Amino acid sequence: MTTNTTELATTYSPADVETKWYKTWEDGKYFKPKKGKANKPFCIIVPPPNVTGKLHAGHALDITTQDSLIRFKRMKGFETLLLPGLDHAGISTQSVVEKMVFEQEKKTRRDFSREEFVKKIWAWKEEYGNHILNQQRAMGTSCDWDYLTFTLDPIPNKAVKKFFVDMYNQKMIYQSDYIVNWDPMLQSAVSDAEVEHKDVQGNFFHIKYAIKGSEDFLEVATTRPETLFGDTAVAVNPNDERFKHLIGKTAIVPLCNREVPIIGDEHVDLEKGTGCLKVTPGHDFNDFEIGKRHNLPIINILNKDGTMNEEGLEFKGLAAKVARNVVSKKLEELGLLLDKKPHMHPVGHGERSGVPIEPMISKQWFVNVTDMSRRAVEAVENGNMKFYPKEWENTYYSWLRNPKDWCISRQLWWGHQIPVFYCDNNHQWASEHDETECPTCKSKNVHQDPDVLDTWFSSGLWPMSTLGWPDPKAMEEKKFSTFFPTSVLITGYDIIFFWVARMMMMSLQTQNQVPFKDTYIHAIVRDKLGRKMSKSLGNGIDPFDMIAQYGTDAFRFTLAAGSGYNRNINLDPDRIGGYRNFINKVWNAFRFIYPHLQTGSAKINDMSKLDHHERWILAELNTTAKLMNESMEVYRYDDASAAIYSFVYDKYCSWFIELSKNILNGSDEAAKARRVSVLKFAFRKILALMHPLTPFITEELWSYLKEANEDLLIAQEYPEYDAALEFKEDQDQMNKFVEVTTAIRNLRASVNIKPKDEVNVELFTDNQDLITYFRNNFINFQELARVKDLKVGNKELNRPNKSIVNVLTHTEIFLPLDGVIDLTEQISRLEKELTKTKADYAKYEAKMKNENFMKNAPENVRAEVIQNERELGEKIASLMENIAQFKS
Repeated sequence: MTTNTTELATTYSPADVETKWYKTWEDGKYFKPKKGKANKPFCIIVPPPNVTGKLHAGHALDITTQDSLIRFKRMKGFETLLLPGLDHAGISTQSVVEKMVFEQEKKTRRDFSREEFVKKIWAWKEEYGNHILNQQRAMGTSCDWDYLTFTLDPIPNKAVKKFFVDMYNQKMIYQSDYIVNWDPMLQSAVSDAEVEHKDVQGNFFHIKYAIKGSEDFLEVATTRPETLFGDTAVAVNPNDERFKHLIGKTAIVPLCNREVPIIGDEHVDLEKGTGCLKVTPGHDFNDFEIGKRHNLPIINILNKDGTMNEEGLEFKGLAAKVARNVVSKKLEELGLLLDKKPHMHPVGHGERSGVPIEPMISKQWFVNVTDMSRRAVEAVENGNMKFYPKEWENTYYSWLRNPKDWCISRQLWWGHQIPVFYCDNNHQWASEHDETECPTCKSKNVHQDPDVLDTWFSSGLWPMSTLGWPDPKAMEEKKFSTFFPTSVLITGYDIIFFWVARMMMMSLQTQNQVPFKDTYIHAIVRDKLGRKMSKSLGNGIDPFDMIAQYGTDAFRFTLAAGSGYNRNINLDPDRIGGYRNFINKVWNAFRFIYPHLQTGSAKINDMSKLDHHERWILAELNTTAKLMNESMEVYRYDDASAAIYSFVYDKYCSWFIELSKNILNGSDEAAKARRVSVLKFAFRKILALMHPLTPFITEELWSYLKEANEDLLIAQEYPEYDAALEFKEDQDQMNKFVEVTTAIRNLRASVNIKPKDEVNVELFTDNQDLITYFRNNFINFQELARVKDLKVGNKELNRPNKSIVNVLTHTEIFLPLDGVIDLTEQISRLEKELTKTKADYAKYEAKMKNENFMKNAPENVRAEVIQNERELGEKIASLMENIAQFKS
């Protein structure tokens, strides 16, 4: 008995259904954690999107994979929590607001007080943060919204202060002059995550460095001659026979005439460049390490805005790029520029500002991560946290096994202000509270460090702070002891080091536990040509646009179907359109069975009375349920999607419904009731299996199928493997029948035989049971493949001439054409197609042989040429084989 008495619409309208059911779920508190039959918790922390704008296709993939898993586990009887949040994203957010303010008011942040400008950023956060949450709801995200957390909320702020102060007091957080990525536009240090490397056309400048007391000189090659004012040594490899006799002597830096030592260091590549390296510890990361090894002085030649300071002598005030050309001309005038060679090389650019990053010495705050890194590595090595796919652990290890201390300070106004205080008497201390008096000298002249913490600092504490840590009351309210450690982290591979590693380090440090038991690394979403989505290319995909055009379920299913252990998903909107057709197929299948539902039950009361086709469809359903359960447990969303797609489209709709039409329209009421029960039973299971992936249409159709005393589909049990539904012989035989019938249909189509025309078919197999089965199913071959006469025998029999053939692993299928089609006309048609195909093939073959084309064409274009050449070659071989067959 159904509970929904409204008439079923002819076509599925996603927008109406999605709005209705999301409100129903949220109002009914279906997203809140509830104990179930599994009696275990299952928690996923949503990676908090940055409040810098709207969600993109990558976020949509995040949501799809996380929410599908949560819905799956909820139906499996786990106490589930999908915990939402938003990230203040220090540099990113401050940058977009600065840009907006300048466009609107022609003012910079320096025209405001810190408090005034931060107020503007909060206004931005409220607008875009809410937009992001609405997008997440539109995607069907089943979060418990009472847990919603922002990284600048009181509890995360308390967590940040506690961790910082504890580490400061243990001397694991310290302040030091160190070389950092300096963004001269933001005038702040930035992390490696915020640096994009772009290939830039530059030059190798070969410069003459005199050797003191000698007529000899060293030839030094550099891409940055303007930094020579910061040189404090020239390095050669101690094993280089050309120069090792010079180690310990003195070189003269041109223009500034500074005397510097010639040192031996194995960092210098024997095969690269001239073999002589200018060492500028203040403006190159490798040089900084050389400087530390040899105790070299550090000279800073740049201002914070990237211009030359007084160390640049007459070039003071010039931007570094401008100074490069001016300095090189001066060297040339003085006869000190020995050569200038064009050179393409990668240069770091600020992700937000777009300007070249300057390695620069700056006083910053650092975390000593040596011990935390070691523990984070051990936690994965011993299996306490597992990566899916496993190979991503190598990316995780790559930094953690060779860690550098983490620069955590940023010269910004938006973020967690560093909880370090100073008094006028030069005392320094860290505190979790706002300080107004120096604890050492009682001075009231106290000020806080103006810098803010790197965004990843608060993000690294996210699994703990979102569950209330370190506030005991909040931890109890948010059930910290139940949900921590969380179950799985789902994220992209681009932030394994920046986020996954930091959460592991900080969780092991504070809780002595891993923050999550599994980490599933999903693909990165690219456009249909495999390119990274970006504003400059204009190839981004707005999830709202896809939802409006195709519906949320189709969009989610497309993303899930592409999500396994792959590195990239090339998202083509046409593919979403294809899966929208699948969603419509489900709707139309239900529309077909809907009028018959009253004549059957939702349960199979007597398995012994089922016919062959009913046993087959239930066995296929059982196989699908088994595969989907196994796939979801190991994050193979692609395999789960493929399994349900194949079952619904290929088995239930294309075959079982077709095989049911005569029964449903027949006069055998008992057979009709039994068939309706199987159709209904299977469709209810289909909806439950699909629900985690496509929640809206499944909940809508469930409302027509559920009994009056049944809850919503979101609260139903997920179908499991059931031994009672195992009918191996029926499954094996029927699947072979489906294969053969499909092959006959394909053979008919290949020679353009009209759908209404009957054909003769001959089958050859050495399986005697299959011979009997095929003979007994003659009527089904007649109905489903328009077979007039069927001959079935073993492979010892003679094969018919002038036939087209399809060979399966178990059966050879011959379709004689003599008298069925005009063979002369068929041969002529195929020969014309062969001529055209050969001409197309020649075009791609020519491109393949063109070395310049294959060397210079974009990767996606080359891949397309290679694929077309291969496919056309295969088509030529097939056409020639067919022509020979018809002529024989």
